[in-house]
Amino acid sequence: MKSRWVVTLFLLALAAPLSAQPRVHVEKLADGVWAGAPDKGANVGWFVLGDGVIAVDAGADAATGEAILKAIAESTGGKPVRAVVITHAHGDHAGGARAFAAAGARIICQESIAGQLLALVLQSKGGADDPLTAKPNAKPVVEAISERSIMVDGIHDAQVFFLGAAHSKGDMVVYLVNDKILFIGDLAANGRMPFMQSPDVDPDGWERALAALSHVPVDKMVPGHGQIGPTSGLLESAAYVHAVNQLAHKFVAAGMNDELVGIQVHAPENQIKGLETSEEHVLNVKAAVRVEREKVAKKAATPAPTPATPAKK
Repeated sequence: MKSRWVVTLFLLALAAPLSAQPRVHVEKLADGVWAGAPDKGANVGWFVLGDGVIAVDAGADAATGEAILKAIAESTGGKPVRAVVITHAHGDHAGGARAFAAAGARIICQESIAGQLLALVLQSKGGADDPLTAKPNAKPVVEAISERSIMVDGIHDAQVFFLGAAHSKGDMVVYLVNDKILFIGDLAANGRMPFMQSPDVDPDGWERALAALSHVPVDKMVPGHGQIGPTSGLLESAAYVHAVNQLAHKFVAAGMNDELVGIQVHAPENQIKGLETSEEHVLNVKAAVRVEREKVAKKAATPAPTPATPAKK
């Protein structure tokens, strides 16, 4: 009996590390195109381009990044990952970039966050499980895009573009033209409220970005959060951001302080149809109010241009 317990405990000890490994729930969206929902962090995606793979976002940490790389290898027959596009610098999207760098992938991001992302990639966690520890001579490089980049192989032609600061200052989206698949990061969510509380959020810019994307034909969408596939989150997120901006403009014009904003959000005339006024919504409105106040103050502090004096004849 004792020996049976010893064997059982030994087997449990072997199984524990395996069960602790992050998992990625993979969905095939089209031939050569996949998306994944890791146990930890935001949704990710990848597609075959030429003889390699381009990934979109890297997971929340190095372990998740390695799990994503494993899922990529299994789904593509072991094709090398040439690059990973980071939609923005938040940890749930970019935290696994170090694992991708260790695998030899280029790290691509918007130029405003290139330094921030490089610092993240170079930050060693130490220990044997750090993906770059075994590669002391590796020199990761971050490749920055200003506004737009196009990758073409005639099959999965991809456009990577920046529509201005929105959810954060460095949001980028990836659009597969032939497949009409959009990897949208956190600009839109399916079945979830957009998060508008980033320190570098630009609510008006966010509204403009989603208005621009409304003209793009999209059959499937991979949002940073929420269900993979449906495109309904594009219109829903745009409507929500617009409604929050309208409230922010109204409250700032009325000179309300944060306490009064928190009260007025619950007033019947300020309710958003079909939306429960949750604490998360209140925080989103307060964040939009903060940004609007800053814009109004900056505009007031900017001296008016001096009118030109007519030349004397």
